[in-house]
Amino acid sequence: MRSPDYTRLAAQLPAVYQDDAVSFAQVDAYLGLADELNHAIVERLEDLPLTLGPDAVLRWPADLPYDAGADALLAAYLDTYDQVASWASYAFPASWGRDEAGLTRRREYLARSARLWRRRGTPRGFLSWFTLYFGVSTPHLPYLLEHYKAPGAGITGRPYTATLFVPGTTDFAPWGRREEVADFVDRYAPAHVDIRVCFVDPDLFASVVLATPPTLPANPSGPEVTAYAAAVANFQADLNGLLCSVVSVVSHASGIHIYECIDEGRPIDRLDVGLLPTDTPGE
Repeated sequence: MRSPDYTRLAAQLPAVYQDDAVSFAQVDAYLGLADELNHAIVERLEDLPLTLGPDAVLRWPADLPYDAGADALLAAYLDTYDQVASWASYAFPASWGRDEAGLTRRREYLARSARLWRRRGTPRGFLSWFTLYFGVSTPHLPYLLEHYKAPGAGITGRPYTATLFVPGTTDFAPWGRREEVADFVDRYAPAHVDIRVCFVDPDLFASVVLATPPTLPANPSGPEVTAYAAAVANFQADLNGLLCSVVSVVSHASGIHIYECIDEGRPIDRLDVGLLPTDTPGE
């Protein structure tokens, strides 16, 4: 469908060209050839959101036979999204499988990519990208604590530092998955900010420290301001204590073991990188 906003080339000429109706008709007809080409380009651009946008899965690919089958259809959609991502020099993570779940993740990324780009380099943008990248949702959202919000000695005394608290759910139990989180933080953390990652007990997120920071009521009285200041100091002290004491929680089964402490005497590769040097295939 032709765009109603398109203006013919002849109509953009100075008014003097229209003084002679016959001559102008000839010019209009000649420029009309270029108008037809421009219309074709405009129509193609109007179709791009459905062809290459997040909603590409709502229509059948134009170059795919109707009897191609489900596997071919899925492959066509995945190739389309890979093509769009390549325009931004972005390659989808290997952990986003080439299946229906991976297709859904890619579609969500394309729908949110512009907003993610606008918010890049900010704490909120970093967390939004993290939750999309790893498919994290409520109630297991991560919490980014910037250390300047908990002034004190030790780790919080270093400028431009932060701690990312990640609920230690079963999704992050494998070592390889945790290593992927560390690589993500190194790559996408806000510029000039050092972020450490702690995988913590999900119950920690229900604690008062992370859930309910103090707030000042509207039109506060003198005593309320004093109480608020005391609550803020308390809150900062709690955060400081948390930052200086928290450690990542790793279950014994997901840890790295020396010698043969578990698994019925079998050496198990906890790094998920292949067989151990002393492991014999088939055992």
